[in-house]
Amino acid sequence: MNDTSSNAVESEALPAPPRLRFTLFSGALILGAYLVLQFAATIVSVAVLDLDPAERMGDLVALGVIFSSVPCTFLVLRVIGRTGDIDPRTWLALFPVRTATLLGWLVFAFVLLQLADLVTVELGRSPVPPVMETIIETTRYTALLWFALVIAAPVFEEVLFRGFLFEGLRRTRMGAGGTIVVTTLLWTLLHAGQYDQYFLALIALIGILLGIARERTGSLYVPLAIHGVNNLLGTLQMTEERDALVNAMF
Repeated sequence: MNDTSSNAVESEALPAPPRLRFTLFSGALILGAYLVLQFAATIVSVAVLDLDPAERMGDLVALGVIFSSVPCTFLVLRVIGRTGDIDPRTWLALFPVRTATLLGWLVFAFVLLQLADLVTVELGRSPVPPVMETIIETTRYTALLWFALVIAAPVFEEVLFRGFLFEGLRRTRMGAGGTIVVTTLLWTLLHAGQYDQYFLALIALIGILLGIARERTGSLYVPLAIHGVNNLLGTLQMTEERDALVNAMF
């Protein structure tokens, strides 16, 4: 599951990294824009589409995520492009990996996620966070919600945290280990208003896994795939479709 040789070659090809101040300021700007757009999309949806927050929370979440994640993904690319001397593909580690490598990481992540569910159940908790139950029960635009949770959110979050911020911080004195910790903490804080402490701890563990996958393979595609599969399984958790999918895969 390790493409360290290709990672080393690509790292040598990277230009001099932007200053730490640039990385942190730009990251804060992008996160701020994301939160503002999500809030604005929610307000507009309530006012214009007359969506009741209590009865249509799932639809509000879907619209908020889509109308913040999609433009902010392009904002990341715009910020990188304005530097003039950084190739977005290189800085975001948009390098293909072998199919066997990708599948190996996906299977490894899937096993860890299943173990996390088993531990959660043994602790007397539902593996489905209460907020997810509410979101799924209060949506009418199911396809829109799935697009938001399985595609839009993972793409933006990985491009920002394991892409832009990761490379910008890793090439400082912080190094790979410190970068994994910092990006994981920031990513976990982004979800702080949605989950309790237990599920935030699980999110942090997933963030560490995503960071390790990014560092070990030298490619953003691997953590992006893991993130998408994790959200897919979480969305399927409320239905019998998940068991059918798992049985089909194994």
